[in-house]
Amino acid sequence: MAADRYIDLHIHSNNSDGTFTPKQLVDIAKKNNVGILSITDHDSISGLEEFKCSIPYDVIGVKGIEFSSFIMDNNEKIKLHILGYGFDEDNYLFQLLVNEMREKRKVKHLELLKKLREKIKNLPEENIQKLNIDRYCWFDREVINCLEQAEYSKEIIDELRNHYKINRFSYGSEYDLDVKRVIEAIHLAGGYVVFAHPMAYKFSNDKDMVLRIINNLIYMGIDGVEIYQSDCLCDDSKWLNRIVSDNNLLYSVGSDFHRTINSDGRQIGLGINNNLCITQTSLTNEIIKSKKYFRKVK
Repeated sequence: MAADRYIDLHIHSNNSDGTFTPKQLVDIAKKNNVGILSITDHDSISGLEEFKCSIPYDVIGVKGIEFSSFIMDNNEKIKLHILGYGFDEDNYLFQLLVNEMREKRKVKHLELLKKLREKIKNLPEENIQKLNIDRYCWFDREVINCLEQAEYSKEIIDELRNHYKINRFSYGSEYDLDVKRVIEAIHLAGGYVVFAHPMAYKFSNDKDMVLRIINNLIYMGIDGVEIYQSDCLCDDSKWLNRIVSDNNLLYSVGSDFHRTINSDGRQIGLGINNNLCITQTSLTNEIIKSKKYFRKVK
């Protein structure tokens, strides 16, 4: 792979809350000069096989996932996202976590549909039955889209839309996994554990807290930190890089790309206004060295 090709290890497909298929993402990535790519859907690897089949000869693919998790800090549950790479997707414990998260999503989606049926009679059930209740998504938006496609009453749709603006859909704090379970499962599956977008949380303005959480994650055994990210300022990336260097951690890069519509303009491999365009990371060096990637052989 040419040294000037970009790396993006954090993007989402329509197998979670993205809008593009894995194949479409690979096509966009190639147009954007990306040479190493990972699709990291939320709590799911449903798109992995399509991703593998879609990789062209000149792009390296890396298995990825982004787990919804939490860590305790001063007796408070703090939401975190943990990225896993290069794992064995057939590992028993890893599969247990993925299946557990899928079942939790189904329960929440079915709860929303139950309340919807109680609120509105004569729903277009044929369309409702086509909703994917396994997929991580803004399920309230999926319901609205479903009703619009069924050409249901505009008045009722507008009423529902206003209802969901006030009562936003959420999987709730009980959905998230204890970060220790996530780290253990990824490691037992032979993968690398990376702390996702440290500067994109509600607590990220408090750098003392960010550092405290990173130190706790280091103690728990994480392998790396995503120091280059679309909405991470240059000075913050430099600060994170010093932490990574001081603690002998791996560093990675990710655009966290989901969609082109209603977005902040971030692009695969490029970030926002080309603030990424990273051609080398210690994480990808390690992944290639350990041969935990896939590519099409001519």
